[in-house]
Amino acid sequence: MQLALTAPMQTRLVIFDAFNTLVRPVPGLENTFVTALGNAGIDATPAVMARLQSASAGLEHREWSRSRADYVDWTAATLRKLTPSTIAAAAPRIIPALEQWHQAPMQMFPDVAGCIPALRERGIAIAICSNWGWDLPEDLAQAQVSDWIDVVVSSAAAGWRKPNSAIYRTVLDVAGVEADRAVFVGDNIDADVRGPQRAGIRSILLDRAGSDVDGYATITSLCDLLLHLQP
Repeated sequence: MQLALTAPMQTRLVIFDAFNTLVRPVPGLENTFVTALGNAGIDATPAVMARLQSASAGLEHREWSRSRADYVDWTAATLRKLTPSTIAAAAPRIIPALEQWHQAPMQMFPDVAGCIPALRERGIAIAICSNWGWDLPEDLAQAQVSDWIDVVVSSAAAGWRKPNSAIYRTVLDVAGVEADRAVFVGDNIDADVRGPQRAGIRSILLDRAGSDVDGYATITSLCDLLLHLQP
C-alpha cells in the first residue's frame, strides 16, 4: 500500500537522481558493468553486483576528487588491479570505477520531457545528484537532458556517494536553497529517500513498476510529480 502524498509542498528546488529516474541505458547496452567484470575474470552475478553496490554506498573519496585527472587515475588503478582474488579488498571502489570507465550511453525516459520543463515554468530550479562518474554533465547532454538542468552534482566530483549526507548538502549549497525548500526524487529507497530525509530534504520515491512499496511517498511516473509540489 502506497503512502498517500500529503498537501502540496512549497518547493524552490527539485533534485533528481539520474540513473533509472531521468535516464536509462540505450537498449542493448544495459550490461556494460557485468561485461567489464567478466573481462577481469569475475562472475558478476546479481548477488555479486548487489554486494559491490552495498560496499560503495556512502563512500567518501574526497582525496581522489580534487580533479578529474586524480579521479580518473584512481578509478583506472582500481580496475587495473582487479582480479577474482582482489575483489574483496577493492569492493568499495569497484562500482565508482565502473561508472567512470564503463558507463553505458543513456537515453531519457519519455516522461522527463513532460515533467522538467513544467517545473521550470513554475520557477522551480532543477538539480541532479547522482552516484556517477566525472562526466555526468556530458552523459546528460548526450541524453538531451542537460538544457533543463541548473545544478549537476556527481559523486565523482563531489567526493561522496549517496546516501552520505554530505553530497546532499553539497547540492543545496551549490543551488543556494535551504533543505526545507527542496524535494528529492529518485528510484532508490536508501540513496534517494532515506538519505535525503536524513539531510532534512523531503523525498518522493519513483516506483515505475508500481510495486506497492509501503511507507513512502510514492509516484509511478514523473508526470504525477507536479501535482504534489507548490512553488
